[in-house]
Amino acid sequence: MATDKGKYDYELGLRPATYDDVHTVLSWRNEPATIRNMKTKRPLAFEEHEPWFKKTISDPTCQFLIIEADGEPIGQLRYNLEDDKAKVSTNITEAWHGRGVASRAFVAGSKHVKKTGFADVIFARVLQSNIGSIRAMQKAGYTIDDDMEYEGEPHYYMSHDLTQVEV
Repeated sequence: MATDKGKYDYELGLRPATYDDVHTVLSWRNEPATIRNMKTKRPLAFEEHEPWFKKTISDPTCQFLIIEADGEPIGQLRYNLEDDKAKVSTNITEAWHGRGVASRAFVAGSKHVKKTGFADVIFARVLQSNIGSIRAMQKAGYTIDDDMEYEGEPHYYMSHDLTQVEV
């Protein structure tokens, strides 16, 4: 799939998730930084994760992508259709935080979503305390459209109109 090195010391790529990624994705999900930003604020057991993972990788209303740096998996981007818009979720392993991965992955993911015709708008509900994701999304072209409460916590509704994205 898409790769990009640019000014960074690693080549970033995206590829579809497969069942072979089930344990890796769970390990990222259970890292402390991820748990802090999740609705379920505890580690998940494999028995909880596997049915969700199997369903998600075969769901036609979902594009589940693995983020790679120099060919090694380091995170995931997931796009789920909601009312003809793609809701994005991401998770990058803690070892790669602060290296520009998220913003680059959001840009590559936006191009992928547009190129595949999956959606014309991408959105996210981002915890207001998740400053890293907010900054990465803004750098990738997302805007804060609303200040909202979601699932009992303060969130921003952020979106990215893909009509101006070049692929």
